[in-house]
Amino acid sequence: MKNADDRNFCLADYDAIGFDLDNTLAKYKLVNLMNLIYETLCELLIKRGYSKNIKDNLCTHKDFICKGLFLDTEKGNILKLSHDGKILRCSHGTRMMDKAEIISVYGQDLQWEHFEEAIGCVKFHGEEYKYRLFETYFDIPAIVCCARIVDVLDEENGGPHDKYDFFKDVYDAIGDFYFPPSEGEEGLLFEGVRKKPEKYLQPCSNGVKDWLMELKGDNRVVFLMTSSKNRYAEMVVETVLGSDWKNYFDIYITYAKKTGGFFTKNEKFKEKEVTGKEVDSLEPNKTYSGGNYTDLKTFLEKQTKKSDPKVVYFGDCLCSDSFPAKVYGNWDVVLVLEEMEAEGYHPGLKDVLEPKRKVPKHEVNLYIDPEEEQYILSEGWGSFFYHEEEDPKHDKHMNTYWGRIISRYNAIAVPTVEYIAGMPINHRYKKFKESEVGNTDGFYPGKPKSLLSNI
Repeated sequence: MKNADDRNFCLADYDAIGFDLDNTLAKYKLVNLMNLIYETLCELLIKRGYSKNIKDNLCTHKDFICKGLFLDTEKGNILKLSHDGKILRCSHGTRMMDKAEIISVYGQDLQWEHFEEAIGCVKFHGEEYKYRLFETYFDIPAIVCCARIVDVLDEENGGPHDKYDFFKDVYDAIGDFYFPPSEGEEGLLFEGVRKKPEKYLQPCSNGVKDWLMELKGDNRVVFLMTSSKNRYAEMVVETVLGSDWKNYFDIYITYAKKTGGFFTKNEKFKEKEVTGKEVDSLEPNKTYSGGNYTDLKTFLEKQTKKSDPKVVYFGDCLCSDSFPAKVYGNWDVVLVLEEMEAEGYHPGLKDVLEPKRKVPKHEVNLYIDPEEEQYILSEGWGSFFYHEEEDPKHDKHMNTYWGRIISRYNAIAVPTVEYIAGMPINHRYKKFKESEVGNTDGFYPGKPKSLLSNI
């Protein structure tokens, strides 16, 4: 029989607590962010020679926007997958395909040929870029760019192409937008957000700030680790936490290449800037760039005075946060997943949240913009978590590709950090059962409506 620690999650049990920044501690105003990204990517692609017709009003395609879709780069198709690799829904460009057409392209069993690679390594793109997945609010608008390119190319060709080769241009445009090739140079995202940070970023509540300070008690180490470059990260964290943001953390790590070898390679940490001096050991209350898991672990051991400190990491990205942190770092992960809130809960949510009202700890902000929900939800693609046609037993387990990833690599999932910040740090939460595909136990404060029976 498993003990209580195997079945429950509690922040007070950890020696070190780490936070991703973008879309985790820093909540973006998604409508403004997505429009900025989409319009800028379109302009970059138009400069590369693509038709101006690829650019449209993103609002007209908001139902097409959906987290977790795959682009089949050579076929120009966009896919939603089940937990075992079956194609659940598919579009060619922005045009949704019916089942007969999907079968004509992918075969009677609808099994996607790249599934084993995608489920095994959980990377953003496949070998030779045969596919690309879109799983963060930073890259989801690019799926509309890709779909519009297919639409325009087909229109110019008088019908679908036998093979498409546009994705390399999209990939390069995304790179220019976020990570330009010159070291120390900031991308267009930084330029766009810097002009008016309050347009794109939502400040953390005072409750989150109080909670972060409380987490530092009992000799606990609290660290910030983001993939963003230093100048952008400092602008974002100062906007959401204030000019005294460094007080909330014991160490700050920027440009951590979490999917590019942070956990598996031995790249040296550098002092603050990407071009800074390499260091052999880390010191508290300093900012570092790049780095590796082994040196960070050594720092955490020294600060906590424990040989193998227990670490939990908060992140929003299943590819760059959940998978590498769990598999290579053996960290537990709290997934921040705004789709939970957008899809909604049981009408009786008051009963679920009642324990929180009995033990109030910090005053937090649980508001979500209704317009954001329209960009997060998609009637055309369906639930991020569940597909009814693939649930003949009606047992409401997560049966999408991402549902499988959620339950396997995360301890719990919350809609925003604000939800967990409102609770005492010794509160115990039910964990996902990673051995059970599509398990739904770890959602807090409740399961999304799509996973509830009789709703």
